[in-house]
Amino acid sequence: MSFADNLVYLRQHYGVTQEGLAEQLGVSRQTVSKWEAGTNYPEMDKLLALCDLFHTNLDDLMRGSVHVVKENDTESYDRHMNRYNLSIAMGVGLILVGVGVIALLETFGWPSNLQTVVLLSFVVVGVMLLIVGGMNHAEFKRRNPSIEPRYSPDVLERFGRRYPVMIAGGVGLILLDVIFLVGLSPEDASFDVVRGIHMEELLMGPFMFAMALAVGILIWAGMQKSKYDLSELTYIAHRQDLGADLPPSAIVKTPEQVRADRIMGVICGCIMMLATIVFLVWGFVPLFDQIGTWNGLDKNALKDAIRDGQGGFYISWIAFVVGGILCGIVCLIGSVFTKSKEDWIAEARQEDAWMKIAHANEQQNDPWSRGTNHASQKNETPQPPASGAPVPPPAPKPAPAANDHDRTGTSWR
Repeated sequence: MSFADNLVYLRQHYGVTQEGLAEQLGVSRQTVSKWEAGTNYPEMDKLLALCDLFHTNLDDLMRGSVHVVKENDTESYDRHMNRYNLSIAMGVGLILVGVGVIALLETFGWPSNLQTVVLLSFVVVGVMLLIVGGMNHAEFKRRNPSIEPRYSPDVLERFGRRYPVMIAGGVGLILLDVIFLVGLSPEDASFDVVRGIHMEELLMGPFMFAMALAVGILIWAGMQKSKYDLSELTYIAHRQDLGADLPPSAIVKTPEQVRADRIMGVICGCIMMLATIVFLVWGFVPLFDQIGTWNGLDKNALKDAIRDGQGGFYISWIAFVVGGILCGIVCLIGSVFTKSKEDWIAEARQEDAWMKIAHANEQQNDPWSRGTNHASQKNETPQPPASGAPVPPPAPKPAPAANDHDRTGTSWR
């Protein structure tokens, strides 16, 4: 960027008019306009005043590409994204909690109309949270189109350690939830805990509560990952301006690699959703042939049939295994096709042991790789000076040793 472009950018960024800038520098508005048009340049004292005013250095102002980072960008972005992520996670979690509450109400014999009211209340509150969070997020992006959050490397590294723990915790909670539900459910469906309440029906509420917590953790972790990913993309986009401030984790992926990861993530998500559809269709269609259609369908009979493995559920679970294998294949193929030629060359140099040995031998045989002292000792022949270089004066000859006449004060003259 030229000086004129930098001046326009800085003035607009700090919200200073041409008149205001001219007043602070002691010049006319026309002079500032000529500076921004590139037809005239300020004197040195004015340039130094501009550097102090806009908190930049002279080299960047004249020949570089100035980039001002708002100090409150990261704080406002982090505060907004935390509220947005929490609203989405709580919205989805409340809907699942409503399902668990209605299961408990049905277990204790509440009327069906009250059960519907309670369920719809949770659904309405959850949907309201989703709508409010989505609209606030859209408004935040509209008001801050060029916001550039930049987290410190310590913050990114700390979240990098927490993210796998949150994902593993959410998935583990779901698996433990299913294990406890199946393990604590008695084989005899007529087993009553108290007053005609079945054990399986009593466990359905806590099962859904734990499921809501696990899903909320997974949603929160995924959205927090997206929040910090935007910070890394900001570092990547301005790696030349940041220099030493660039965190090590940000230079691992280029924008092209991030785009490829997003594409592979979408493909894997579509594969797993198709696997879920296959699982449900494969399981329910044969089941309807055994217990009848939806008209007059007994809910308890359907539950017992699913639990006993009737229909296609005894084998339809294999759809998730196939989906996971396909996702692995997609990731492997994508990792191959998304690598550039430079990446392949770098990997070949790292993996080729013979190339490492040859490089080590070259350094060992090269005297300059072991320092200048070794080279100077080996090359004893003086080299002629370069053309145009000043010729050093000859070294003075040592004085002759004094003889007996000199010591006695006599002279040969």
